[in-house]
Amino acid sequence: MDTAFMRKTFALIAKGLIEKEQFLQKEPTRYPYSKTLQHGVNMFLAASQWAGCQTIAQYADEASFLAHFITKPIQEWFNEWNPEVIDRLNLQEEPFYAYDAFAYQRSGNMYTPSADCYEFIETQDSDIMDGTDERLLYEKMRTLDQETYCKVRRYIIENPIITLEDRRAMSLDLTDNQAARDAFQFAYEEITEDSYRCPHCGWTMIPGKYGYSCHSTHCTDTIPELTDEMKLDASTGDLYRLKKGVMRYFAAPGKLELAIVAFCEKKKICWALWPQMDRYDVEIQFSDGEIWEIDAKAYRNPIALRTKIQNDNGFPEGEYTRGYFVIPSEYTVNQRNYTAIINRILENQKNVRCVTLKSLKTEITRKEDSCHEE
Repeated sequence: MDTAFMRKTFALIAKGLIEKEQFLQKEPTRYPYSKTLQHGVNMFLAASQWAGCQTIAQYADEASFLAHFITKPIQEWFNEWNPEVIDRLNLQEEPFYAYDAFAYQRSGNMYTPSADCYEFIETQDSDIMDGTDERLLYEKMRTLDQETYCKVRRYIIENPIITLEDRRAMSLDLTDNQAARDAFQFAYEEITEDSYRCPHCGWTMIPGKYGYSCHSTHCTDTIPELTDEMKLDASTGDLYRLKKGVMRYFAAPGKLELAIVAFCEKKKICWALWPQMDRYDVEIQFSDGEIWEIDAKAYRNPIALRTKIQNDNGFPEGEYTRGYFVIPSEYTVNQRNYTAIINRILENQKNVRCVTLKSLKTEITRKEDSCHEE
């Protein structure tokens, strides 16, 4: 038993949960059984028994396992493990260990994968993304020219919900580019049930047996009181929203990218979104000609981001003076060593650092002020 075994275990469990969600969408009346999930469950049971957990056998069937484990933070899954085993395997340094619950209970034995589950699997197994809405949209958009790519992507980020009139207007604007129009129309789906506009991200919140759900559990964790003004009336058939995967992987992270752009505009600094067909997220060029490249990351778990960066072999090479991985400033409120964890693996790239959005703004201001002084 080693850490590689545990990484595979949690990758299979996360992948299985997402598979179940995909199966349920295709056949809503049929229980979505996933062999991948059961494989991961069996591996966790075997590891737990090896680690001294004597009562683990009672959770061998999927329903019992999900009811006992899946809505708990991952760290609590190891409560009955021998602490010496946890230390010996150094599990605290593994990407999965610091995550919150991988799913929340929708009803009965139906569970919806959490944002943490999707974030974790993104760092472990890209194959699960094949055939999903977000992957299909990316495949459609990668054929577009740079200007059109930026135009469509920015529209998606800024408009998680649109009206039928909005849809027609944008489709008309793209009428001379069939591929762009197809990509835009593919990104949205009609809203068919009454819901609320999420006050946190602008997408939709659907009421259910266990409260409201959005594309991310982090929205429901910070939800204020919902008001009548936030209600969306689906009876007219006039409203469209981004598909869930598109909201999660295109629109939500893109808000950080646009926040950087907005700051540059305020400072009258030249910028470009997704240069070289998304090789970077934002490129900044200062008045003295110096170029910075920025990759915005919306990973709440620093260990997961560290793994993602290592899998991608660090920051992309290029002709720039500085490169930055930028995270939302609020991520460091409860994890003050977030950027330090990332920067330790960037020591070989001397001109690359991980910073918060707040720190990046300070760096940009300092650099531009020095340009004017010279």
